[in-house]
Amino acid sequence: MIRVSGIHKRFGTNEVLRGIDLEVRKGAVTALIGPSGSGKSTLLRCLNLLEVPDRGQLELDGPPIRFEPGRRLDSRQVLAIRRSTGMVFQNFQLFPHRTALGNVMEGLVVVLGWTPETARARASELLGKVGLAEKADSYPAMLSGGQQQRVAIARALAASPKLLLCDEPTSALDPELAAEVVEVLGALAGEGTTMLIATHDLRLADRMAHHVAFLQDGVVVEEGSPDRLFRQAADPRTIRFVRTLAAAS
Repeated sequence: MIRVSGIHKRFGTNEVLRGIDLEVRKGAVTALIGPSGSGKSTLLRCLNLLEVPDRGQLELDGPPIRFEPGRRLDSRQVLAIRRSTGMVFQNFQLFPHRTALGNVMEGLVVVLGWTPETARARASELLGKVGLAEKADSYPAMLSGGQQQRVAIARALAASPKLLLCDEPTSALDPELAAEVVEVLGALAGEGTTMLIATHDLRLADRMAHHVAFLQDGVVVEEGSPDRLFRQAADPRTIRFVRTLAAAS
């Protein structure tokens, strides 16, 4: 479904990603874990080209895209990748002047050129899917953090992406509100939605993920099933990280 090979990304003198290789199976949930600054968020942003990798290759259910210094990307390739991915951000990133319904409709109308009527029907369907049909006319300031994140999930699903990217989807929420979001994501996973989730929440990863990759210092240190990584990890760095998070939870 998705394959990244040798992905590098540098910001000034800081090399954040140092040759990432990763595969995500269609219909599976893959969790990215690792300390802050390990490159999880940057990797997600590279996958939908919010950040363009310096080097490497990306394959997303289609012809591979090769990144090289000085090479300009074909705008059609960029558009195809962005239409194939949906992004859920840590801090929701909703438009404050749009209702919940308007936030979900916005990209469909403005970017994809859907008619307002068609977009409204799709947005209403998705708000119902995340349990917020009755909040369609509410503005973000009127919603709890968990409700805002569920609107953000609905927005990310609006164009039926092939891959849903979630960047720390529960970290800005208290445990009760986080549980709302985990329930929605769990339901999507049960329907076979392909997801790549960056998270510090080992319980979320253990409950939902089919595959887990541990990142540190811009490389994949170790990967495998949740059971193997959380209970039988081989690399000392993975063991230390898992024990530290488990002790803090």
